[in-house]
Order: sequence, then C-alpha cells, then structure tokens
Amino acid sequence: EHESDEEKNEVDTSNEIKEIVIDDMEPKVFQAGFLFMYRDNLVGDDELSASSSDCSIFDTLAGKLLAAADRYELPRLRLLCESYLCKHISVNSVATTLALADRHHAMELKSVCLKFAAENLSAVIRTDGFDYLKDNCPALQSEILRTVAGCEEECSSGGKSQSVWGQLSDGGDTSGRRVRPRV
Repeated sequence: EHESDEEKNEVDTSNEIKEIVIDDMEPKVFQAGFLFMYRDNLVGDDELSASSSDCSIFDTLAGKLLAAADRYELPRLRLLCESYLCKHISVNSVATTLALADRHHAMELKSVCLKFAAENLSAVIRTDGFDYLKDNCPALQSEILRTVAGCEEECSSGGKSQSVWGQLSDGGDTSGRRVRPRV
C-alpha cells in the first residue's frame, strides 16, 4: 500500500530511535563538525593538520571540514577552516589548497593562495601541486598568472592589500591601526 502525503508528514510520536546515515563524511569529520556546532570551537591544530594517507590538503581534517562546511552551509565553520588554512600555506601546499578553496567556494582562502603563489611562482611551479593544477584545474593556473601580472603592478606602486589576511600579514590589524610585527 502507498502512504498518503498526510501519513508521511505526521510526526512520529513513538519512542523508537531512528538511525540517520551520513555516508559522505568520515566519522572524525562528522564528530569535529558536530562538536563545532554545539560548542562553537574547533579541534586542536594538530588534529586539523593530520592527514589520513598522503600529505594532500584534501586529506587533512581541515580540508575535509572545509568541504563539509561548504556542503552543509556552515559559514562560521568555513571561515574558521579558511583562517586555519591561510596560516598554514607553504610552497608545497599552495596549489592544492588553491584547488580546495576554489572547489568549496572559500574566496578569502583562494585570494590568499593566489597572492602567495604569485609571489613564490618560481618555486611553486616545481611542485607536485602545480602539476595537479595543470592536470585538473588549468583555469586556476591562468588565475595565478593574472595575479602575477596584477601583483607586479600593485607591488611596484607600493599598494597594500585590503583583505583582512593581507592587513594582518602587512603588520596591521583590522581596526586600521599599525602594529609592529614580532621579530
């Protein structure tokens, strides 16, 4: 027999425990996201950087949480993951981090990656991550080149970055005051 729409929409008042299956997320990612939603804090940096197999940013808990934040529309979690990933960009990770940011609509992280890649292009093009971009995301390579062209103009005119990350990395803070960088 087919249930009517009314029967489908009725609230189940039984005390039966229902199982919800989430098969597109590893248990540790779900646990970290769940704890974030209820406690409003992330797991420690050592857990965020841990990877399950190889050293790809896609395999880190931070990368997987960013993907989950995008999929389940959790903007604050996305922002915290972006912030963490921005602080841990390196020559070896920037290309794959750029691909991750592009895939999961992390615009601030993408902007930071583009600027970092442009400023370190000669080293970045020799990485496996850059080869990954060549094979999987050629449009992002073009964006890096456009950023290089734009960065040369900005850098020669002495312009400062207007993004929050740019202000912090320039030795400023977001309230407009200048602070002396730590030595």
